[in-house]
Amino acid sequence: MNKKWIYGVLIILVSMGSISATDHYFEISRNLDVFASLYKDVNASYVDDTDPSKLMRICIDGMLKTLDPFTNYFSGSQIEDARLENSSKIVEIGIHFHIIDSLPVVTDLIKDLPADKAGLQIGDKILALDGQSTRGKTYDEVSQALRGQAGTSVTLSLLTIQGQNKELPITRQEFQQTNVPYSGMLTRDIGCINLKIFNPNAGKDVREAYEKLKKDHPDMKGVILDLRGNPGGLLNEAVNVANVFIDKNKLIVTTKGRVAEWNSTLKALNEPTDTKIPVVVLTDSHSASASEIVSGCIQDYDRGVILGQRTYGKGLVQVTKTLSYNTILKVTTAKYYIPSGRCIQALNYAERNEDGSVKRIPDSLKKEFKTADGRRVWDGGGIDPDVPIAKPAANPLVEALLEKNVIFDYATKYKLKHSTISPAADFKISDQDYADFIAFANARDYSYKTECDKLLDKLKEAATEEKYYDAVKAQYEDIKKKLDADKATALQKNKKEIATLIENEICGRYYYMNGKIEKSLQNDELAIRAIQLLSDPDGEYKTLLTAKK
Repeated sequence: MNKKWIYGVLIILVSMGSISATDHYFEISRNLDVFASLYKDVNASYVDDTDPSKLMRICIDGMLKTLDPFTNYFSGSQIEDARLENSSKIVEIGIHFHIIDSLPVVTDLIKDLPADKAGLQIGDKILALDGQSTRGKTYDEVSQALRGQAGTSVTLSLLTIQGQNKELPITRQEFQQTNVPYSGMLTRDIGCINLKIFNPNAGKDVREAYEKLKKDHPDMKGVILDLRGNPGGLLNEAVNVANVFIDKNKLIVTTKGRVAEWNSTLKALNEPTDTKIPVVVLTDSHSASASEIVSGCIQDYDRGVILGQRTYGKGLVQVTKTLSYNTILKVTTAKYYIPSGRCIQALNYAERNEDGSVKRIPDSLKKEFKTADGRRVWDGGGIDPDVPIAKPAANPLVEALLEKNVIFDYATKYKLKHSTISPAADFKISDQDYADFIAFANARDYSYKTECDKLLDKLKEAATEEKYYDAVKAQYEDIKKKLDADKATALQKNKKEIATLIENEICGRYYYMNGKIEKSLQNDELAIRAIQLLSDPDGEYKTLLTAKK
């Protein structure tokens, strides 16, 4: 009797599950029928001609927009671009460029790749590619024209920084984006490894960079891992990078989704390189995905201090599914969970600040977790740093100089006048160089509006509308005149910040990305703060890792 009763309950439970699944699939089937009928009738009966493909694409995009930003559909014509975008291997000539005044201008060269070997220079303007004018082309159009099969050639028609027209054939080459564009010593005993992306061999590259620093500097007592601006990459490389500082067999990340058999648990597979040296990880609002796994893992194991801004909050796993008619769906199937149990995905996919960072999440929506040593940490979106440092407020003058390419063009002029400079770590522009820059800048249009300017404009607009402007006109013009006078001296008042940017740009002309990063770290607020922490590992650094918040 008991067995029959148990069997009966089991049958009912299984039946309930089947009914639930059946109802779900019935809903899908029913809605597909409704949509097919609607789609056919609209295309057959609408008063004007319709484009069936366009209507379908709008429907698909609208449906996926209600999910997360990373679930996407690619038509046949988009597949190759998507493949290239997601590939760690690139077949190109080794340049970075921006569209400036309707023409592509070389902004960076990758050392020892075809463009560099062929003699291309930062600042050269690309007038045509294989005889096809580039004027008015978009960034994507120029980038596509530069790509091709490895071993094939593309001819660049250039206006060089010397003002000469030049035809330069360059052979395309396959290469991988650099994982570690810079590693070096910031002080006598504090090293730094800049990790820009998690491509294949990222873990190996970080390990080798660390081992070289330690070999060349046996007294190194702290290391900075710079993950700022790192958008992530391969999941297994996140595990390998964390493994450099975390013990073998330690849990690094778990993926969990609706389909249980797709869930996975990833642990450190190798012997660590160093589990004792103090570590500070630098993060910002653009540190995403694999960067968040590494920084979160180091935080969860109390292995190091996280310093900077809250990370992006992208903790989703996507898989690619091939659909009919040579189309592809990239769909989110799981979420990342780091050792404390936290999910790093932002609670709200859509609501972000202008810079892409996660908006403030109410404490009531956050869930508390504990690190290995009992420190309190929270989920809700990204990794909160142990030492938060706000992003510096935007300087409208500096933004204008960068946007109008004044600093970039001055560095080009400087390079034409100087065949060599001192090593990046020692390079400084002189007071005379800065005076030359001011004269150069004043001959250019770099007009900008401060917050005071914007408020004054609103005051004038409101006063005019409400018929008060004549009464305040004299005071308005007096304030505006004072603001304009202050702007005239702004280049001198902001000398320190602007000179730093000039030095960074110039170092990039002689020492490539490595030199630019090395120079920029000298005056970097986060790097300076990290050095302070690592210089006294038994002081604030230790307190941060042992404090029970």
